[in-house]
Parts: sequence; structure tokens; C-alpha cells
Amino acid sequence: MHPVLTRFPKPRPSTDDFAKVLGRGSIGRVPLVELAIAEEVLAEINGRPLAPRPANDEPQQLRDWAADRIRVWQALGYDYYRVRAEIPLDPQSLAPPDSTRSSADQRIWADQHQGVIHTTEDLERFCWPTRQTIGFAGAEAAIEVLPEGMGAIGFCGGVLEFAGNLLGLENLMLMLYDDPDLVREVVDRVGQIILEAFEVFCATDRVFAIWLGDDMGFKTSTLIRPEHLRRYILPWHKKYAELAHRTGRLFLLHSCGHVEAVMPDLIEDVKIDAKHSFEDVIVPVEQFKQRWGSSVAVLGGVDVDLLSRQSPDRVRERTMQILEACGPGGGYACGSGNSVTNYVPTANYLAMLETVHRFNGRM
Repeated sequence: MHPVLTRFPKPRPSTDDFAKVLGRGSIGRVPLVELAIAEEVLAEINGRPLAPRPANDEPQQLRDWAADRIRVWQALGYDYYRVRAEIPLDPQSLAPPDSTRSSADQRIWADQHQGVIHTTEDLERFCWPTRQTIGFAGAEAAIEVLPEGMGAIGFCGGVLEFAGNLLGLENLMLMLYDDPDLVREVVDRVGQIILEAFEVFCATDRVFAIWLGDDMGFKTSTLIRPEHLRRYILPWHKKYAELAHRTGRLFLLHSCGHVEAVMPDLIEDVKIDAKHSFEDVIVPVEQFKQRWGSSVAVLGGVDVDLLSRQSPDRVRERTMQILEACGPGGGYACGSGNSVTNYVPTANYLAMLETVHRFNGRM
């Protein structure tokens, strides 16, 4: 383990505590939250490479793979571990060389120009996943080895993201006017398979919340018009929230970008329990907490650009500013504004965590 962890408090994970914060309550501390932590960062903290995922998903090897990562999350002070539904929606992708410290040779992202569906014929030829083809093996293995007190949050990619990948985001924007029926068909097929993934999570013990990752904005606005989000995307978000609440679980939304135009919809109609993903150049987390914190829990907010490029001292300073503004009254968990990427220096990530533990009086 990284030497700094010897100074960290003894882990005392509590799903109940974290769930109370997601319900806008106060537990006498600010919990930690993260959507994802890069493998390279976890390995450095671990002091050795993490167990690789077995190629054949052999059960015991899969449990070892999951346990290696959960052990680090627990040591850092998290109350939960995020598990993912692996939906085989394979869009056309771009894969240039990765210039970071990644062990992979390439960094892959979707081709937002072309997509793989342009016509109704493409739609029918596409190999659409079913509930039986969604991968839950990794999630199930992680849930089996969770330590006492630690719960799981079931994560799935989002409706607009998957639809934008399949159609090509540029094409989707044009089709909203040129071929809205095709957009509707793609969105609804995507929305349904996500619903089926969340249904599995909401029938699984120790999964106390579901987390949707659906980026709907960019620096200054929503990616598509708010009325299009209301017509095509948010009704599916509402179905997921209703499922979560009907089964006694919480519904978390991760959405990058400027989505203030639909925040009233997300709170009053969709009924999200918590909002994640913040950038200082868009809406600093303190401003968001002040405006919306009485209606929704607030997650993260330490800007990834700052985590990536500033000094540990600057990270500590900024984290403390956020904690002092957002911590009082509860309903806030601290972490990065998005995720701990493989280009975030481990020292900066640990500086953020140390600051949270010190704020909580645990160091």
C-alpha cells in the first residue's frame, strides 16, 4: 500500500451513512464519492499491480480481481463500491495512441461524426443486446466479496450517450429535425435495455442505489435543445428513478456539461436523488449546492483540471474551500468533479482525500 495510507483512518464503511447523505441528510462527516478511479492510480496506491480480469471470467479469479480493487477503495475511506452493467452496444470508435501512463496502447472514444445507424434498415440489421447478453459477472463477483458495511451502486451508461454513439452525435442532432421517428426508435431501444439492466440491479441485495451516466451538456449549454431532452431522454431517466424508488433504492445522475436548463425537470419530474459532475468553468459546485442543494444531494466537485495540473497544496486549498462551503448541513459527498483519470497524479488525488479526512476530524 502507498505509505500515505498508514496515516489514513481505519476504514469504517457505512452504506446507511452514505444513503442518508444521498437523501440530503447529515451524518457528522462528509463522505467520499467517486464515479471511477483509474487502474493506474489504484495500482500505485496498492503498491503492486492489481489482479487482471480473467479472460474467461472464472468465478474465483473474478472474485480475486474484484476484491483487489475493493480493498483499495475501502482503505481510502469509501462507503460503497460501484459496479457496472456491461451492455454490448458497440459503436464505431476511434483509437489513437494513449500518451498518458496507461498500460493500454490506445485511448478509445466514440466517433461522433458517423455512427453505425443511418436508416431504418441499419436499425433492423443492428445486433441489439438483450437482458441475457448484458454482462453482470464482474458486478456479481464484486458484490460477493464486499466487506461488512460496504454496499454497491449499480452503474450503467446513458440514453443520450448510447444513442449518440449509435447514430453519431452530429447525425442525431440533424435527425431530430430530419428523421425524428428514427431517433425515437433508437432512443427507445437503448432506453429499454438500460431499464432491464437497472431492473437486475434493483433486484440484487446490497445494491442500495443505481447510477446513470448520461452526459447531456457541454461548456455553455445542453448538447441538444432542452425540449428535445424532455421529449426523448428525460422520460427514460424518470423510469429509472421510479424503478429505484419503487424498490427502495436511490437514483443518482452523472451528467457532464451545462444542464441548468433542465435541472427543474430533473428534480421535479425525474426526481433524481443526487447530481454528479461539475467543472469550475461551467458551474462551480459551491454555486450549484447553494442553488439546488435543498432539493438534491450534491456529489464531487474538485475540478479534474485542477487535480491533473496543479500542486498538492493547491488541491488541498481548493478541496477545503469546497468542503467549507458544501459540507455544512449535509447532502454533500466530496470527490473529483468527474473521475480520477490516469493523468491525475496520485499525489494530488491523495491530497484531496487527506483534506476530506482532516475536515472530518479523522486525521
